[in-house]
Amino acid sequence: MTNIKHIFFDLDHTLWDFHSNSLETLAEIYRIFELEKRAPDFSSSHFIDRYVFHNERMWGLYRQDRMSKSLLRKARFEYALRDIRIEDKMLAKEMGNSYLEICPRKTRLNEGAIEVLELLKDKYALHILSNGFHETQLIKLEQSGLTHYFQQIITSEKAAAKKPNKRMYDYAQVHTGALPGESLMVGDNLEIDVVGALNYGWDAIHYNPDGDKHEYRSVKALLEIPELLLK
Repeated sequence: MTNIKHIFFDLDHTLWDFHSNSLETLAEIYRIFELEKRAPDFSSSHFIDRYVFHNERMWGLYRQDRMSKSLLRKARFEYALRDIRIEDKMLAKEMGNSYLEICPRKTRLNEGAIEVLELLKDKYALHILSNGFHETQLIKLEQSGLTHYFQQIITSEKAAAKKPNKRMYDYAQVHTGALPGESLMVGDNLEIDVVGALNYGWDAIHYNPDGDKHEYRSVKALLEIPELLLK
């Protein structure tokens, strides 16, 4: 990887600790809207589990262009509430708005995120390449103190395409000047981040803290990335 000049980072689950930040937000929302009184037969953990289930399923549909942004944002809470026997679309909408207000302002990062960006910032052009919603990703970056590390913030909304669609990488190349032989993608999702980038001719590193076995280049910790780049 000696020819690498541009490094593209995924944001959620890679640099920004989506799991912890989202769970903390959902627990706050459960308390704010007093769901323990509205649905006394169900625990907060049950509600959160159902939200996570529906959110992941709907994000899968969104990535396949089978669900719109606006529908995803409201339906995930409608379905989670329905699973605890609450039929209230207005409540679901209010909870969705609160989630979007609270969650992006959480600042927990994956271990080594700041350190690895500090090590790389003077040697490479760093960019974000994310399927997340554009305005939401900007808030996360700013609140977490990450914005200044990146030359370009490229999201699927800006590119009008989602990883691993070729058009996402076309857009990134046009807006950064990064050629395939000079580009590296770092992300947590093997199919979306790693295989998608490799198919386009980029290099890729799988951020793989669970140590899943596969044939692709991976790291369990972000701070392993500089070592790989120097090999």
